[in-house]
Amino acid sequence: MKKNQNIDRVEPIDKRFQELFGLSLKIFLITAIFVIIIGIYIANLIYGDNSLHRLEYLQNEKKLLTKNIYYLKQENAKLHKQYLEWEDAQ
Repeated sequence: MKKNQNIDRVEPIDKRFQELFGLSLKIFLITAIFVIIIGIYIANLIYGDNSLHRLEYLQNEKKLLTKNIYYLKQENAKLHKQYLEWEDAQ
């Protein structure tokens, strides 16, 4: 009879979990999986190929290229002026 009493005392894991945490094991697992997936997505946004770091790098590169274009246009204008003066001299 002691074995039957011990078996009766053993409750399913779901009931124990529900008593401890106040929610069912299924809901807990679904919520945990959802939180993990959202965490992976956010980590990918921050550290992945299309991350914020990459965006910042591309914005800085755009500024640098814009400056280079400005200086090259100025140099081109000077060289064009020299070319026209040289053409007029001949």
